[in-house]
Amino acid sequence: MLHVDAAEYDRLGRAFARLPMEMRAKAFGRTMRRMNSMVRTRVVKRSSQRIKLAQKHIREVYTMLNTGSDTLEHVVRSGWVPLIKMGARQNTKGVSVRGRGTIAGGFIATMASGHEGAFKRKTSRRTPIQELFGPNPASDIGNHPDVFADVLAEVGNIHLAPRLLHETLRLLPK
Repeated sequence: MLHVDAAEYDRLGRAFARLPMEMRAKAFGRTMRRMNSMVRTRVVKRSSQRIKLAQKHIREVYTMLNTGSDTLEHVVRSGWVPLIKMGARQNTKGVSVRGRGTIAGGFIATMASGHEGAFKRKTSRRTPIQELFGPNPASDIGNHPDVFADVLAEVGNIHLAPRLLHETLRLLPK
């Protein structure tokens, strides 16, 4: 069990302030890159649990842009996950996806460009057609920010100080 009190943080802060500016910047930059990676992993996992979709599908469409080297503020962008990537299968009633049901009138086709997808006609005529998609992970994050704020708080509260100490010790001469 790890026990840390405020006096230890104060001592660590004063020692960190005495380091050269280049060393502090490098240690903090490395720490924030690692925090960014940890947040991404945890957000993908939480999103996967919420929208009931494999993590690999979320990771493929998920882009997290760090807004600076000294912050953990993120802009999350993701696309809609195509049903074909979720394992869509054609049956007599339409297109079915395990655990999500059947879309009546849907079909699986390969376009002339080689793109394979699950589609549905917009009208009773042959064209136009539209591709069918599953959930959008960024939409889930935007609609439920409180759930994902816990992830950010957990990473910041538990892992930030030990990681900064680790990166600082790596830079100090032996």
